[in-house]
Amino acid sequence: MKTHRSSLAFFIVMLAWLSAPALAQQDPPGRVGRLAAVQGQVYGSDSVAGEWSQAEPNLPLTDGDRISTGPVGRAELQVGSTTLRLHSRTELQVVRLDDERMVFQLKTGSVAMRVRSAQVAGEVEIVTAEARLRPLRAGHYRVDRMDDRTQASSWRGELRVEDEFGFDIATGQQAELWRDGKEMRHAWGNPADDVFAERVLAEDGREDTRTASEQFVSPEMTGVAELDRHGRWDRHPDYGPVWYPLQVTVGWAPYKQGRWAWVRPWGWTWVDSAPWGFAPFHYGRWVQWNNRWGWAPGAYVARPVFSPGLVHWSGTVRIGGRQGPGVGWAPLAPRERYVPVYRHTPRHIDRIEGPAFGRSDRGPVGGRPDWRTDGGRRDGTRIDGPRPEFRDERRDWRMDRREDRRDDRQDERRDERGDRRDERRDERREDRRDERRDGQPARPAGPAAPAAAAAPMGPPRPVMVAPVPRPAPAPQAPPPRAEAPQPMPRAEAPQPALERAQPAQGPGRGGWRGNPEP
Repeated sequence: MKTHRSSLAFFIVMLAWLSAPALAQQDPPGRVGRLAAVQGQVYGSDSVAGEWSQAEPNLPLTDGDRISTGPVGRAELQVGSTTLRLHSRTELQVVRLDDERMVFQLKTGSVAMRVRSAQVAGEVEIVTAEARLRPLRAGHYRVDRMDDRTQASSWRGELRVEDEFGFDIATGQQAELWRDGKEMRHAWGNPADDVFAERVLAEDGREDTRTASEQFVSPEMTGVAELDRHGRWDRHPDYGPVWYPLQVTVGWAPYKQGRWAWVRPWGWTWVDSAPWGFAPFHYGRWVQWNNRWGWAPGAYVARPVFSPGLVHWSGTVRIGGRQGPGVGWAPLAPRERYVPVYRHTPRHIDRIEGPAFGRSDRGPVGGRPDWRTDGGRRDGTRIDGPRPEFRDERRDWRMDRREDRRDDRQDERRDERGDRRDERRDERREDRRDERRDGQPARPAGPAAPAAAAAPMGPPRPVMVAPVPRPAPAPQAPPPRAEAPQPMPRAEAPQPALERAQPAQGPGRGGWRGNPEP
């Protein structure tokens, strides 16, 4: 019996140990990339859609995403403190981007990579069809690929060429790499001095100074480099450092000017339209202080974890071909619970908000209204918007089933009411059309009925309205038969057209019936 219990305990321990990696894989990565700037023709594509479309700033980047620039286009990518700048006619793919590695594949064109952290340098890698390149320390590097050849340069730092007989590229050196079968060949040279190099080095010199934001947030928080240029810092008595944007429109509120986009593996992700609108909407919380909105990042975290949008949702989002009701959302305040809709583990929640404000199971604090009883409001702020368009059919929404069934019943009733209303309207329209068509021969002919009977053309309107002929000597005499045909040429021209157009006026019952979407 004792042996049996020991075996059972050993089995449980081994099962827990083997299932730990599987549970960890359910969490999305904490590190994410950002399309920081676009100029000219810049296009993006992900592994799910597989179609190229116009790229936009602040779009999160993850595994499988590709960025391509046109003849006059250029783009800038940020992943924490690491920056990649793409020249024109360049295509770059994000092969892997998670908490352990950052791997980018350069298919064609030129890319400059600025690595500011020695720790991150060991996690970054650029690959081409000819070589794998890895920085050995923080520095500034450039990689070009064209005509099945790769040129790797080091403006500052050391770049390692990973191969069976690998070597290092020191500061001020350039190596041209190509393949002779399976064997790598290389030739030494000097880094290129062109327009791309001049622009990149000038931009890097302006950004090389320490920013005020690094005193309060980690440089590994993607998008933090834009805060100093577009806002200022203050200190809240309860929440610590608070950042205020300098220029916003009247009535501005967080999560109001932008859109929701479907980004794997998080699902609906906020894409803000402001140039600084990345870090404040994916990390920390928003607070209202001194009649202004401010962003509180919380306590300093070396590796903050990305979230798609720190908001409370209200309303219901419909999934399927039918359009559902509108949705509303409101920004979370510090120490308010964040409940992701994507697949995650409790450890993931602890990584997002545990270190920053301290995890709390309480609702809104400070006498603020509860969003469940106040229609989703936060400090009197609620943002309403239409249901965003789905980009991917493989969704992982965890929605309440009772709301789904209720919405289905509402949609069915709305469809039935619309169908009945359309049928009644079409029936009335057909009845009026039939009455007009059937009632025309029964119209009284008046005194000119004998003349109309001799003519096979329907109602004798021309005879009824024709004036008495002027040459008649006496008004009491009946109109001469010889003069009766005089007004007939005027009446014969439109009459055949009326007879030909008459059958096209009514398609008959059972024809067109509208069925608008609810």
